[in-house]
Amino acid sequence: MKESIALKIKESLAKSFHWMKENQTMEGTWPVPYDGPFFLLPLYIFALRICDRPISEESRDKMVRYILKHQISDGSFGMHQESKSGTLFTSIINYIALRFLGMNPSQKEIKKTLNWIHDKGGPLYSASWCKFILSFLNLYSYNGVAPVPPELYMLPSWFPFHPRKISGYVRIIYLPMSYFYRERLAIEEDSLILELRKELYIEDYDKINFAKYRGAFADEDNIVPETRIFKASVWWIKRIDPLIPKFIKKKALALVYEHIRYEDKYSNYIRQAPVNAVYNTLVHYFRGDTIELEKSWQKLPLYLWENEEEILMQGFTNTYTWDCDFYLQALGKETASEEIKSMMLKTRQFLMENQVTEELPNAFKYHRLPREGAWTFSYLDNGWVVSDCTAEAIKGLLETEGNGDKKLTDEHLEKAINFILMLQGDDGGWTSVDKAIGSPKLEWFNAANVFVDIMVDHAYVECTGSILQCFATIKKMRPHMYTPKMKKAGERGVAYLLNSQYSDGSWEALWGLCFTYGICFVTEGLKMSGISKDHEAIQKACSYLWAFQKEDGGWGEAQESALARKYIQAEKSVVEQTAWAIIALLNGGYAKDARLIKAVDWLIDQQQVDGDWPLQPMSGLFYKTVMIHYRNYKRYFPILALQKYQECLSVE
Repeated sequence: MKESIALKIKESLAKSFHWMKENQTMEGTWPVPYDGPFFLLPLYIFALRICDRPISEESRDKMVRYILKHQISDGSFGMHQESKSGTLFTSIINYIALRFLGMNPSQKEIKKTLNWIHDKGGPLYSASWCKFILSFLNLYSYNGVAPVPPELYMLPSWFPFHPRKISGYVRIIYLPMSYFYRERLAIEEDSLILELRKELYIEDYDKINFAKYRGAFADEDNIVPETRIFKASVWWIKRIDPLIPKFIKKKALALVYEHIRYEDKYSNYIRQAPVNAVYNTLVHYFRGDTIELEKSWQKLPLYLWENEEEILMQGFTNTYTWDCDFYLQALGKETASEEIKSMMLKTRQFLMENQVTEELPNAFKYHRLPREGAWTFSYLDNGWVVSDCTAEAIKGLLETEGNGDKKLTDEHLEKAINFILMLQGDDGGWTSVDKAIGSPKLEWFNAANVFVDIMVDHAYVECTGSILQCFATIKKMRPHMYTPKMKKAGERGVAYLLNSQYSDGSWEALWGLCFTYGICFVTEGLKMSGISKDHEAIQKACSYLWAFQKEDGGWGEAQESALARKYIQAEKSVVEQTAWAIIALLNGGYAKDARLIKAVDWLIDQQQVDGDWPLQPMSGLFYKTVMIHYRNYKRYFPILALQKYQECLSVE
């Protein structure tokens, strides 16, 4: 049995590396679309029309094809491509996008969408984000939008509601939103806007009291209901707002625009992500700043992914650094072949060249943190560095040293370590991009309705697991760089993970589905930190996973697990989730267990002749409501799982 499974693993890995060789770019990456969220492409389409940018008939057709491909049978559109039910938010903006692209309201596909929208009450009952978007499209009134006062940026930094206390992912979006809100920016009426008002609303548009519907939401869009304290704050802001002197409002707008320009400059106009990329672009358009607008449009198309059939908008410009981190770790365990070594060297070079080596000027003033030495999720130009992207890059680079190319210098490594140490919270866990300085109670002021747990960048078990693995690798490969400060930080990280385990043995992740993903990263981090496989926490986690193994040997966690906050079985086993479970169970010492051998067999049997694995359901996640495709997960996580099993066999 041992020889048989060892041979199957060897053959599977050989096929995987062949696929990698055939698909690696000259720069050392494996490009894939980073798709899934279904509210992004409409924003790009709106920007095209507002800014009067040219679009070819072919591009129009591809965008229409992409949107309609993911329409739900009842006519609605969901928060992501695989949604089983729709929201007014995504249905309305995709309907408008299709109309902007030239579809006629009588065409059966969007007629069905419009009927669904009307059945749910129409735009008056859509989520706050939808109402905001409709406002700048002149299809709603800012009187019915949750206030986003730019004057918050003028408050002293110690103030509980100061924007710098909010997660960077959210803060950077609310920044241009506040400019829109204060200036009441909106496109001019034209014949299509007038037609859309008649189509979307059941009521006579000109007679609607929009303020009355500010807090009205259909059940589909009310995933995160507004709290009483938020409703009270809106009431007060609406009454205080007219009393703010004009010079204060003008000064606040100037400050907000200064922050927008800073974000543009130090992200090379790529911006943090697609939503603020579109919003910043539109701010420049409405201001009439043609130079800034043109710089924006040079970079905005980087978020698009185009193939022969469709055009979509991605969640980032790419996933290069994150994917290369794990591909490199997989390659590092296979150094016998010159072909593998060649792949490894190219990926190493990509990561070495994409370490951020330029510090942000006046970072604190603009609510940013020092970034020198760290890595982004995508590539250098984006400029937004991330804790686990940095940790996994270090791990991969140190594990693959000694192959004739340049090493990561001690100086550059030290700067990366300092960045990671800076992000550790008081609870011992690690955040992603910001320090956890805001109170968790800021979540009471979550006004998005459709995203969960967005207001503060708190500690994440998966980020903490990655960082503990990174520290263990530094200790092994560069022991002179492993300082007492790192040792103490690692001990606090371990304590955080042990304290974060649920009573059923699971750990819950935020950036991947959900319990399987969390347990994988946590057990790997704990094991590499010296925690025994027999430790109660690891064994409880393994027992948790065993309880959900499917009859075919694999694991499949459903997307509904995220909102339910408990493991829900998917219909079928999923390749990357099975790989995560295998890694975790090997950390628990179950290499000889027949159930694990069955899992390994199932995983290998899914592999295609060309070395790839079939397209899998989305396993990436953000804010519990939106799934996203990490299309390389099905490739390198099985490799890492099989390699880990191979190591266990050789030891035994």
